[in-house]
Amino acid sequence: MRLIRRLKIWRRRQERNKHALRKTYLYHLLGERIFHNQVWVFDKNSVAGGLSLGLFVALSPTIPFQMLLCAIAAVPLRVNLPIALAACWITNPLTAPAIYFYAHKLGRYLLDHTRIVDFALGPFGFESRIGKFMELNLFLWTGCLLFASVSAVLGNVVVRIIWNWQHTRKVGRNRHGDS
Repeated sequence: MRLIRRLKIWRRRQERNKHALRKTYLYHLLGERIFHNQVWVFDKNSVAGGLSLGLFVALSPTIPFQMLLCAIAAVPLRVNLPIALAACWITNPLTAPAIYFYAHKLGRYLLDHTRIVDFALGPFGFESRIGKFMELNLFLWTGCLLFASVSAVLGNVVVRIIWNWQHTRKVGRNRHGDS
């Protein structure tokens, strides 16, 4: 309950500050759409979508561009922009090496003995530097996209479960309080 209250206070503060965006490059890129209510509202669908977007982008190997990608994608998808940006920080300089290492291992495990690797990397040749680089990237991207997809779906489901649980608790307390 305290968390919801704190988030509502934080949202009111963000409401006052969001108009400072008018002077930014992001505003010039997206225009008035950045002020659409759904991008800033704190409801179940918007928060769940924002967390999903943030987790998906965070776990993809796009580390120098993650916040920009989230900001640009949040507006047309109409998901909570602050939540999406905060979720991007799952991968930071401390956690990214471990996440990318295990994503590469997962990608290698999934693709090592398939013809996909031969098909995708055939033009590059496996002995050249470019071929080795492409092979590493193929494994990394495969593992990262799997991690990103699973975490985005799980994040969305967890937010919805917690939101519904909080709502039923609140309704239950109101019913018992009215008796």
